Amino acid sequence: MPFSCRTHRFSALAATAALALTTLTACGSDGGGGGGAGGDAGSGPAEITLGVIPIIDIAPVKLGIEQGIFADHDLELTLQESQGGAAIVPGVISGDFQFGYSNLVSLLIAKGEDVPVELISVGARASDDPLDDGSGQLMTVDPALTEVEDLRGATIAVNTLLGINEVAVRATLEEHGLVRDDVTLVEVPIPNMPAALASGDVDAAMMSEPFITVTEEQGGHALPVSYAAMGANLPFAGWFAAEPYAAQNPEVVERFQAALEESLRYAEAHPDEARATLNSYLDLADGISEAVTLPGWDPTTDRAEIEHLAQLSVDAGLIADLAPLDALFTD
Repeated sequence: MPFSCRTHRFSALAATAALALTTLTACGSDGGGGGGAGGDAGSGPAEITLGVIPIIDIAPVKLGIEQGIFADHDLELTLQESQGGAAIVPGVISGDFQFGYSNLVSLLIAKGEDVPVELISVGARASDDPLDDGSGQLMTVDPALTEVEDLRGATIAVNTLLGINEVAVRATLEEHGLVRDDVTLVEVPIPNMPAALASGDVDAAMMSEPFITVTEEQGGHALPVSYAAMGANLPFAGWFAAEPYAAQNPEVVERFQAALEESLRYAEAHPDEARATLNSYLDLADGISEAVTLPGWDPTTDRAEIEHLAQLSVDAGLIADLAPLDALFTD
């Protein structure tokens, strides 16, 4: 698919999000979650729905629910799974989700299209090892693929186009003298990637834990294309809300931020519990959860720390300049 077509595809998505925002604003934005989700004065806990991806990154939220952290902040959570951040953005804008989880590239693209998203907190960070990143690692089962240069002509699975996985692949290809058109990117849900590799439908797949470990158990190995390859300990994803919802529900947003930070820090301090909670929302073989590589979960960041990722997104043609980064940190 030519790059211009992929750009048009996101423009259409942005138009859909804008229409959803108009409808949401016209209806007064009751938050769509019932209970106290739509306002700070509601009785009982605020009922909020989160748009999430079924990967290791959301383990802290699951753990926070188990530990009663969100309940302590008078929040009642429902998690709804989606394929990727680009799909979650319109759900947040429409009010289907009060908060969503997305890679930062998708949020930058949304900002560049004037979609009113507001960053609430960083969600996860890369490792410091380009061959061992639990949140974003290119995996293959083909023994002939050992170097980046071997990917010429390969078909590579990403969960969604126009996101951080496309940026990670493209940036590393260019570092090794290849270009975007030297590979074919196809969309495959992350949980389906190990099977796609095993069947030969794709040559490599940009995946996250626990599916990295699943692939290793099937004889797969990592290639040096990863989030860590773009920057050690890089913050790459975050939790966000629609600007109108955040403006109308500041107390709910503050409580969610506080509970989320507490949950992230709890997960980082209790890695064994974070690994164990994977079994509560993923169907894993025995021993997989104990073997996974965890991401970092420090929730604090600033514009400077994300600028390199934003520049890579500019270089990949996904945003025109760094203005969306400025908007993400000033709105």
